[in-house]
Amino acid sequence: MLVKRTVGARGQVVLPIDLREQFGFREGTEITFEGKVGEIVIKPAKTPQQIVEEFCNSSRKIDIRGKGGAKWIKKVIEEQYEEEYGLH
Repeated sequence: MLVKRTVGARGQVVLPIDLREQFGFREGTEITFEGKVGEIVIKPAKTPQQIVEEFCNSSRKIDIRGKGGAKWIKKVIEEQYEEEYGLH
């Protein structure tokens, strides 16, 4: 489905009712905006638990022994994000 909308003076855009119903966006639904190369993707927001589960199910091998702890994990997450979304 392709729908054209105009951005208002305050940067607001109204999601068409067909899309809101199709994806279950109701009043109060939290969403995320993902900037990809040449596009913006709107998705339902994930809970912290969902984010951790997705990260843990990554095909990337993670071994934090001797890797620098939290800083290393942050670097791995950033690299994974860049690989997936093509952002730098």
